Amino acid sequence: MHIVVCMKQVPRDNSVKITPDLGIDAEGIEKIINLFDEYAIEEGLVWNGKHGGKLTIVSLGESAWVEQQRRALAMGATDALLLSDPAFANLDVLGAARAITAAINKLGDVDLVFTGRNSTDDESGAFAPSLARLLGWSQLTYVGKVLDVDPAGKTIRAERHLETDIETVTAQLPAVVSVIKDINQPRYPSLLKIKKVAKVNPPVWGAADLGLGVSDLAPVVSLSTRVPPPPRPSGEMVEGADAAEKVKKLVVKLLENQVI
Repeated sequence: MHIVVCMKQVPRDNSVKITPDLGIDAEGIEKIINLFDEYAIEEGLVWNGKHGGKLTIVSLGESAWVEQQRRALAMGATDALLLSDPAFANLDVLGAARAITAAINKLGDVDLVFTGRNSTDDESGAFAPSLARLLGWSQLTYVGKVLDVDPAGKTIRAERHLETDIETVTAQLPAVVSVIKDINQPRYPSLLKIKKVAKVNPPVWGAADLGLGVSDLAPVVSLSTRVPPPPRPSGEMVEGADAAEKVKKLVVKLLENQVI
């Protein structure tokens, strides 16, 4: 069985600086594994331990991201793959899903994909559904417990933890599963395992390796840069002895300002 876990890099702090051109200045902000992806890694490790095969960590980012992939390898993942290319610098959620989809299709033998329910930087929660749609696979979101994975029968049974209900569902493999933090407790890698993978360099695939062009990665929606409008002027309280007098003064004000 081949399990893939999608692992994203996010800023440790929620505070960011805004540049003069209204962009985001991430200088000096430490990058860490997305919180929910840590639970996805652990869940992948659990089922890899039960069924054997491979567990591949797939990340999209810069070369420095390899350090966090090594941490996942130290936790017990068998393989890692980094998608890195200047063309990936400004991907939206759908663009990232397209790149990951191309990587999974190129790997070719993937049975199950785990992701976190959302990333802690954009909070959209749209990546896993986008990935499942592009792959044409089953999708299970907000999973709080995986009850069974049957590689022979090609099925997965899990609990989806919704706002007020917990529903038990069965889906066909291959599938994309996004997990919540209550699903497990991520393990800590031992110092020995950290040292063992310290010099591992996962393979790196770029856009050309995935057969992706500029049109495949273009944002679905482009927002032009604009300066927010100035704040509205402060309002004025209409004074008067009673409601009737206040209404008269208000009407005069509206007439003076040509509102009515």
